[in-house]
Amino acid sequence: MASSADNVKLGVCNVLFDGVDLGYTKGGVEVEVQTTTHEVTVDQHGSTPLAELITGRTVTANVPLAETTLENLVAIMPGARLITDGVRATGSVTLNSNPSIGDSVTFAGFTFEFADTPVGAYDVKIGADKNATAAALAEKINAAPVPYTAAANNAVVTITAKNYGAAGNGEITLDFATPANATKTNLAGGVDPTSARVDVSDGINMNLLSVAKTLILRPRGTNGEDDFIIYRAACPGALNFAYQTDAERVYQANFKGYVREDGVLFSVGDVNA
Repeated sequence: MASSADNVKLGVCNVLFDGVDLGYTKGGVEVEVQTTTHEVTVDQHGSTPLAELITGRTVTANVPLAETTLENLVAIMPGARLITDGVRATGSVTLNSNPSIGDSVTFAGFTFEFADTPVGAYDVKIGADKNATAAALAEKINAAPVPYTAAANNAVVTITAKNYGAAGNGEITLDFATPANATKTNLAGGVDPTSARVDVSDGINMNLLSVAKTLILRPRGTNGEDDFIIYRAACPGALNFAYQTDAERVYQANFKGYVREDGVLFSVGDVNA
């Protein structure tokens, strides 16, 4: 491949955890990948390695969060719980019949398209009936980097904002070849908090894998083509800041990646490739 100045890249990144943008950072986001190996030696060649085997690989991302919000504290502190009078927005999609190939559901800028053989990250497998397809849609929404969760009850998929507040309100768009095959209620009811606090437990014996979520580092000015994605990332939680007039408070989020069942630890590039 010919050399190109376009391949020399600078700049900061946005940090998305479980589909939620964690906001400004301070001091730069750093990623480290380490690989451990074992040198194979035999008596006949002394200490000269005959071969070398990979024994493990780790990935970490150190993210100094400058937006020290209560929501960010909950995101990076296992065992933390937000107490608030705010309300999350909710909406729903009801499949009246099984969708056709190419039908789609769009909200928050993401389009989930129904397919017989899913290829893209947001393609939804059409099931044997509308209930199975609704369950597949909910599963795909929960796996996607969107600030919403979904739950299927028969053919009804209820979509709920992950954060409290009016920002979660919005339209759900249905693009169905047969419009009668699906109905919707737009995302609504989100109310901004007027008071909130975070209660933090000691977290003893908590398995970090149980709170691991997808972490995406997206360079500014890109649309996903240069993403660094850790599919299962969690951090034990750390705070280190001073209340000073000349220093910003920072949540030091030290994320660690855990391998998926298929052996994938992280990806670089477009998740839709």
